[in-house]
Amino acid sequence: MKRAGTAFFALLLIVLTAACSDPASKLPRYGAVPHFTLTDSYGQAFDSNVLKGKVWVVDFIYTNCPGPCPRMTSQMHKVEQKMAKNDNVRFVSFSVDPARDTPPVLNDFAQRFGGPTPHWYFLTGAPATLHKLARNVFMVGDLVGVMDHSTKFVVVDKTGQIRGFYSTFDPQGISSLLDDVNALCRSRS
Repeated sequence: MKRAGTAFFALLLIVLTAACSDPASKLPRYGAVPHFTLTDSYGQAFDSNVLKGKVWVVDFIYTNCPGPCPRMTSQMHKVEQKMAKNDNVRFVSFSVDPARDTPPVLNDFAQRFGGPTPHWYFLTGAPATLHKLARNVFMVGDLVGVMDHSTKFVVVDKTGQIRGFYSTFDPQGISSLLDDVNALCRSRS
């Protein structure tokens, strides 16, 4: 019995040590992002498989948004610049207004904010796909008829799991996002 207790405490110590050395393990898991195909701002097909093995930061925007979307895109550019040397991070801005946000319109918008880049994709496509991603997968809004969307950034880990939601209005939100992205990049999972 004494040996079993010692073994239990040794195992507990190993688990706690591993958890302390991997801050990413403490982040919640909100669900997996399914495979999707959309169109990028160059008019090319975008297959989500290019994101496999990368940590990605996501937002939902539209080009004729009167206020929050330009601010969010400007913030995304700042985050993208801070992570520019990390080849394990990608940035994805989904349009919630595919009827108006054609690839040329989306590309013009992206260029005003320093995008698109080899690491930052601006995507549009079928309304049903975008609605499913926004509402059912990322849980950031409802696009059917209202184009209501969140102003949060979302972080996805290397395995396609949603790991966090971050306020774009709170400077601490962006700081936490950067810490978590770095932790996920260092993580084995």
